[in-house]
Amino acid sequence: MKILFVGVSSFTGYHFVKKLSENKKNKITCTLTKNFNSYNSIKFERLKLIKNNKNINLINKTKFGDKKFIQLLIKNKFDIICLHHALTKNYNSNLKFNLKKSLIENTRNIETVFKIIDRKTSVIVSNTVFQKIKSKNYESVNNYGISKSISYDKIKHFCKKYKLKYKSIFITNPWGTLEEKKLNFYLIKKWIENKNPIISHPNYIRDNIYIDKLSKLYKKIVLSKSNKIEYFPSGICSTNKVFIEAFKKKFEQFFNKKVKVTYSNKASYDQPICRINGNKISRKVKIKQNLNKYFLYYQRKLTN
Repeated sequence: MKILFVGVSSFTGYHFVKKLSENKKNKITCTLTKNFNSYNSIKFERLKLIKNNKNINLINKTKFGDKKFIQLLIKNKFDIICLHHALTKNYNSNLKFNLKKSLIENTRNIETVFKIIDRKTSVIVSNTVFQKIKSKNYESVNNYGISKSISYDKIKHFCKKYKLKYKSIFITNPWGTLEEKKLNFYLIKKWIENKNPIISHPNYIRDNIYIDKLSKLYKKIVLSKSNKIEYFPSGICSTNKVFIEAFKKKFEQFFNKKVKVTYSNKASYDQPICRINGNKISRKVKIKQNLNKYFLYYQRKLTN
Protein backbone atom coordinates (compact mmCIF):
# COMPACT_ATOMS: atom_id res chain seq x y z
CA MET A 1 0.00 0.00 0.00
CA LYS A 2 1.51 3.35 -1.07
CA ILE A 3 0.36 6.21 1.16
CA LEU A 4 1.00 9.94 0.88
CA PHE A 5 0.58 11.74 4.21
CA VAL A 6 0.46 15.53 4.51
CA GLY A 7 0.81 16.89 8.06
CA VAL A 8 3.08 14.40 9.83
CA SER A 9 4.74 16.90 12.19
CA SER A 10 1.52 17.51 14.13
CA PHE A 11 0.65 15.59 17.28
CA THR A 12 -2.10 13.51 15.67
CA GLY A 13 -0.23 13.30 12.35
CA TYR A 14 2.79 11.73 13.99
CA HIS A 15 0.72 9.12 15.80
CA PHE A 16 -1.36 8.32 12.71
CA VAL A 17 1.73 7.73 10.57
CA LYS A 18 3.35 5.68 13.34
CA LYS A 19 0.26 3.46 13.54
CA LEU A 20 0.02 3.05 9.74
CA SER A 21 3.73 2.20 9.54
CA GLU A 22 3.33 -0.80 11.86
CA ASN A 23 2.31 -2.74 8.76
CA LYS A 24 5.65 -2.95 6.94
CA LYS A 25 3.85 -3.45 3.63
CA ASN A 26 2.67 0.14 3.87
CA LYS A 27 5.13 2.52 2.21
CA ILE A 28 4.43 6.00 3.55
CA THR A 29 5.64 9.22 1.97
CA CYS A 30 5.34 12.25 4.26
CA THR A 31 5.76 15.83 3.07
CA LEU A 32 7.43 18.41 5.31
CA THR A 33 6.82 22.12 4.74
CA LYS A 34 10.41 22.90 5.82
CA ASN A 35 13.75 21.14 5.89
CA PHE A 36 13.92 18.45 8.57
CA ASN A 37 16.51 20.36 10.64
CA SER A 38 14.46 23.56 10.52
CA TYR A 39 11.85 22.11 12.85
CA ASN A 40 12.25 22.67 16.57
CA SER A 41 10.76 21.79 19.90
CA ILE A 42 8.06 19.12 20.02
CA LYS A 43 7.67 18.87 16.21
CA PHE A 44 11.36 18.06 15.81
CA GLU A 45 11.08 15.50 18.60
CA ARG A 46 8.24 13.75 16.74
CA LEU A 47 10.05 13.77 13.39
CA LYS A 48 13.24 12.38 14.92
CA LEU A 49 11.30 9.41 16.23
CA ILE A 50 10.06 8.36 12.79
CA LYS A 51 12.96 9.54 10.62
CA ASN A 52 14.75 6.19 10.58
CA ASN A 53 11.65 4.08 10.04
CA LYS A 54 12.44 2.11 6.88
CA ASN A 55 8.94 2.30 5.40
CA ILE A 56 8.56 6.06 5.99
CA ASN A 57 10.07 8.54 3.55
CA LEU A 58 10.23 12.23 4.54
CA ILE A 59 10.21 14.77 1.70
CA ASN A 60 11.64 18.18 2.67
CA LYS A 61 10.28 21.62 1.74
CA THR A 62 7.09 20.45 0.05
CA LYS A 63 3.80 22.24 0.67
CA PHE A 64 0.38 21.13 -0.49
CA GLY A 65 -0.14 22.36 -4.06
CA ASP A 66 3.36 23.71 -4.72
CA LYS A 67 5.58 22.58 -7.63
CA LYS A 68 7.35 19.86 -5.64
CA PHE A 69 4.04 18.50 -4.40
CA ILE A 70 2.58 18.39 -7.90
CA GLN A 71 5.73 16.67 -9.24
CA LEU A 72 5.44 14.12 -6.44
CA LEU A 73 1.91 13.29 -7.60
CA ILE A 74 2.96 13.10 -11.25
CA LYS A 75 5.81 10.67 -10.51
CA ASN A 76 3.93 8.44 -8.08
CA LYS A 77 0.62 6.62 -8.00
CA PHE A 78 -0.52 6.53 -4.41
CA ASP A 79 -3.23 4.17 -3.18
CA ILE A 80 -4.22 6.58 -0.40
CA ILE A 81 -3.63 10.29 0.14
CA CYS A 82 -4.13 11.52 3.71
CA LEU A 83 -4.80 15.26 3.82
CA HIS A 84 -4.06 16.00 7.46
CA HIS A 85 -2.54 19.44 6.87
CA ALA A 86 -3.88 22.80 8.01
CA LEU A 87 -2.51 26.14 9.10
CA THR A 88 -3.08 26.12 12.87
CA LYS A 89 -0.97 29.00 14.21
CA ASN A 90 -3.03 30.99 16.73
CA TYR A 91 -6.03 28.74 15.96
CA ASN A 92 -7.73 29.67 19.24
CA SER A 93 -7.64 33.43 18.63
CA ASN A 94 -9.90 35.11 16.10
CA LEU A 95 -7.76 38.25 16.33
CA LYS A 96 -4.45 36.50 15.63
CA PHE A 97 -5.48 33.64 13.34
CA ASN A 98 -4.82 34.50 9.68
CA LEU A 99 -7.90 33.21 7.86
CA LYS A 100 -6.79 34.37 4.42
CA LYS A 101 -3.34 32.78 4.72
CA SER A 102 -4.82 29.55 6.07
CA LEU A 103 -7.07 29.13 3.04
CA ILE A 104 -4.13 29.72 0.70
CA GLU A 105 -1.95 27.18 2.57
CA ASN A 106 -4.74 24.59 2.87
CA THR A 107 -5.95 24.70 -0.75
CA ARG A 108 -3.08 25.99 -2.91
CA ASN A 109 -3.59 24.98 -6.60
CA ILE A 110 -6.22 22.55 -5.41
CA GLU A 111 -7.82 21.86 -8.79
CA THR A 112 -4.43 21.12 -10.37
CA VAL A 113 -3.70 18.72 -7.50
CA PHE A 114 -6.97 16.81 -7.85
CA LYS A 115 -6.75 16.70 -11.61
CA ILE A 116 -3.42 14.84 -11.29
CA ILE A 117 -4.45 12.34 -8.61
CA ASP A 118 -4.96 8.85 -9.99
CA ARG A 119 -8.66 7.97 -10.17
CA LYS A 120 -8.12 4.79 -8.13
CA THR A 121 -6.65 6.76 -5.23
CA SER A 122 -8.68 7.24 -2.04
CA VAL A 123 -8.52 10.59 -0.26
CA ILE A 124 -8.71 10.78 3.55
CA VAL A 125 -9.53 14.24 4.95
CA SER A 126 -8.85 15.22 8.55
CA ASN A 127 -11.38 17.67 9.94
CA THR A 128 -12.17 19.13 13.35
CA VAL A 129 -15.29 18.96 15.48
CA PHE A 130 -14.98 22.74 15.84
CA GLN A 131 -15.86 23.44 12.20
CA LYS A 132 -19.28 23.52 10.55
CA ILE A 133 -20.82 20.04 10.53
CA LYS A 134 -24.17 19.88 8.76
CA SER A 135 -25.14 16.42 10.06
CA LYS A 136 -24.73 17.61 13.67
CA ASN A 137 -26.14 21.12 13.17
CA TYR A 138 -22.80 22.53 14.31
CA GLU A 139 -21.63 25.95 13.16
CA SER A 140 -17.94 26.91 13.08
CA VAL A 141 -16.69 27.90 16.51
CA ASN A 142 -14.05 30.39 15.31
CA ASN A 143 -12.05 31.53 12.27
CA TYR A 144 -9.96 28.37 12.39
CA GLY A 145 -13.18 26.36 12.18
CA ILE A 146 -14.30 28.52 9.25
CA SER A 147 -11.01 27.86 7.43
CA LYS A 148 -11.39 24.11 7.97
CA SER A 149 -15.00 24.21 6.74
CA ILE A 150 -14.15 26.10 3.56
CA SER A 151 -11.13 23.87 2.89
CA TYR A 152 -13.22 20.73 3.35
CA ASP A 153 -15.93 22.04 1.02
CA LYS A 154 -13.31 22.64 -1.68
CA ILE A 155 -11.80 19.18 -1.22
CA LYS A 156 -15.25 17.56 -1.44
CA HIS A 157 -16.04 19.57 -4.57
CA PHE A 158 -12.95 18.39 -6.43
CA CYS A 159 -13.24 14.82 -5.19
CA LYS A 160 -16.73 14.72 -6.70
CA LYS A 161 -15.67 16.54 -9.86
CA TYR A 162 -12.84 14.09 -10.55
CA LYS A 163 -14.73 11.05 -9.22
CA LEU A 164 -12.34 10.30 -6.37
CA LYS A 165 -13.47 8.30 -3.35
CA TYR A 166 -12.99 10.18 -0.10
CA LYS A 167 -13.54 9.79 3.63
CA SER A 168 -13.61 12.42 6.34
CA ILE A 169 -12.62 12.07 9.97
CA PHE A 170 -13.72 14.71 12.47
CA ILE A 171 -11.21 14.95 15.32
CA THR A 172 -12.23 16.12 18.79
CA ASN A 173 -9.82 16.66 21.72
CA PRO A 174 -6.98 14.12 21.45
CA TRP A 175 -4.39 13.69 24.21
CA GLY A 176 -1.32 11.51 24.73
CA THR A 177 2.47 11.41 24.51
CA LEU A 178 4.14 14.14 22.44
CA GLU A 179 1.04 16.35 22.68
CA GLU A 180 1.06 20.13 22.57
CA LYS A 181 1.12 22.18 25.78
CA LYS A 182 -2.60 22.18 26.40
CA LEU A 183 -4.87 21.14 29.28
CA ASN A 184 -3.16 17.88 30.29
CA PHE A 185 0.32 19.37 30.08
CA TYR A 186 -0.80 22.23 32.32
CA LEU A 187 -2.36 19.88 34.87
CA ILE A 188 0.58 17.48 35.04
CA LYS A 189 3.19 20.25 35.22
CA LYS A 190 1.37 21.94 38.10
CA TRP A 191 0.88 18.67 39.99
CA ILE A 192 4.50 17.59 39.57
CA GLU A 193 5.53 21.02 40.90
CA ASN A 194 3.14 20.52 43.86
CA LYS A 195 1.05 23.45 42.71
CA ASN A 196 -2.70 23.85 42.40
CA PRO A 197 -3.92 24.23 38.77
CA ILE A 198 -6.85 26.57 38.17
CA ILE A 199 -9.40 25.53 35.55
CA SER A 200 -11.12 28.55 34.01
CA HIS A 201 -13.87 26.73 32.07
CA PRO A 202 -14.90 23.60 34.00
CA ASN A 203 -18.36 23.41 32.44
CA TYR A 204 -17.40 23.05 28.79
CA ILE A 205 -18.56 19.64 27.58
CA ARG A 206 -15.85 18.15 25.37
CA ASP A 207 -14.94 14.82 23.81
CA ASN A 208 -11.47 13.83 25.05
CA ILE A 209 -10.01 10.86 23.18
CA TYR A 210 -6.75 9.10 24.05
CA ILE A 211 -4.38 9.17 21.09
CA ASP A 212 -3.80 5.39 21.07
CA LYS A 213 -7.52 4.79 20.64
CA LEU A 214 -7.84 7.53 18.01
CA SER A 215 -4.86 6.21 16.03
CA LYS A 216 -6.30 2.69 15.93
CA LEU A 217 -9.63 4.07 14.71
CA TYR A 218 -7.86 6.24 12.13
CA LYS A 219 -5.98 3.25 10.72
CA LYS A 220 -9.18 1.20 10.62
CA ILE A 221 -11.05 3.98 8.79
CA VAL A 222 -8.23 4.61 6.30
CA LEU A 223 -8.01 0.93 5.33
CA SER A 224 -11.76 0.24 5.42
CA LYS A 225 -13.53 -0.70 2.18
CA SER A 226 -16.77 0.80 3.49
CA ASN A 227 -18.62 3.38 1.39
CA LYS A 228 -19.30 5.44 4.51
CA ILE A 229 -17.88 8.96 4.13
CA GLU A 230 -17.95 10.82 7.45
CA TYR A 231 -16.60 9.36 10.69
CA PHE A 232 -16.81 10.75 14.24
CA PRO A 233 -14.37 8.94 16.60
CA SER A 234 -15.37 9.52 20.21
CA GLY A 235 -13.62 9.20 23.57
CA ILE A 236 -14.85 10.54 26.92
CA CYS A 237 -17.79 12.94 26.54
CA SER A 238 -18.14 14.98 29.72
CA THR A 239 -17.59 18.36 31.28
CA ASN A 240 -13.98 19.41 31.68
CA LYS A 241 -14.41 19.01 35.43
CA VAL A 242 -15.60 15.40 35.17
CA PHE A 243 -12.75 14.49 32.83
CA ILE A 244 -10.15 16.21 35.03
CA GLU A 245 -11.36 14.41 38.15
CA ALA A 246 -10.96 11.05 36.39
CA PHE A 247 -7.57 12.10 35.02
CA LYS A 248 -6.49 13.26 38.49
CA LYS A 249 -7.16 9.80 39.92
CA LYS A 250 -4.92 8.18 37.29
CA PHE A 251 -2.18 10.72 38.05
CA GLU A 252 -2.43 10.08 41.80
CA GLN A 253 -2.22 6.32 41.31
CA PHE A 254 0.88 6.53 39.12
CA PHE A 255 2.79 9.16 41.13
CA ASN A 256 1.49 7.93 44.50
CA LYS A 257 0.59 11.42 45.70
CA LYS A 258 -2.56 13.42 46.36
CA VAL A 259 -3.13 16.54 44.28
CA LYS A 260 -5.68 19.33 44.09
CA VAL A 261 -7.38 21.40 41.42
CA THR A 262 -9.43 24.61 41.62
CA TYR A 263 -12.44 25.19 39.36
CA SER A 264 -13.45 28.75 38.54
CA ASN A 265 -17.11 29.74 38.47
CA LYS A 266 -16.62 33.26 37.10
CA ALA A 267 -15.48 32.70 33.53
CA SER A 268 -17.54 33.72 30.52
CA TYR A 269 -18.10 30.99 27.93
CA ASP A 270 -17.62 32.29 24.40
CA GLN A 271 -17.65 28.89 22.69
CA PRO A 272 -20.54 26.39 22.48
CA ILE A 273 -20.93 24.68 25.85
CA CYS A 274 -21.20 21.25 24.21
CA ARG A 275 -19.03 20.13 21.28
CA ILE A 276 -18.65 16.36 21.00
CA ASN A 277 -18.59 13.49 18.54
CA GLY A 278 -20.34 11.04 20.85
CA ASN A 279 -24.04 10.72 21.60
CA LYS A 280 -23.91 10.39 25.40
CA ILE A 281 -22.62 12.84 28.01
CA SER A 282 -21.20 11.13 31.11
CA ARG A 283 -21.58 12.66 34.56
CA LYS A 284 -18.94 10.37 36.01
CA VAL A 285 -16.16 8.62 34.11
CA LYS A 286 -13.29 6.24 34.70
CA ILE A 287 -10.29 6.29 32.40
CA LYS A 288 -9.73 2.64 31.49
CA GLN A 289 -6.50 2.97 29.50
CA ASN A 290 -3.16 2.07 31.06
CA LEU A 291 -1.42 5.44 31.24
CA ASN A 292 1.97 4.29 32.58
CA LYS A 293 3.72 5.05 29.28
CA TYR A 294 2.03 8.45 29.16
CA PHE A 295 2.98 9.47 32.71
CA LEU A 296 6.52 8.12 32.32
CA TYR A 297 6.89 10.39 29.31
CA TYR A 298 5.96 13.41 31.43
CA GLN A 299 8.01 12.24 34.40
CA ARG A 300 11.13 12.25 32.22
CA LYS A 301 10.17 15.46 30.45
CA LEU A 302 9.33 17.56 33.50
CA THR A 303 11.63 16.24 36.23
CA ASN A 304 14.98 16.12 34.41
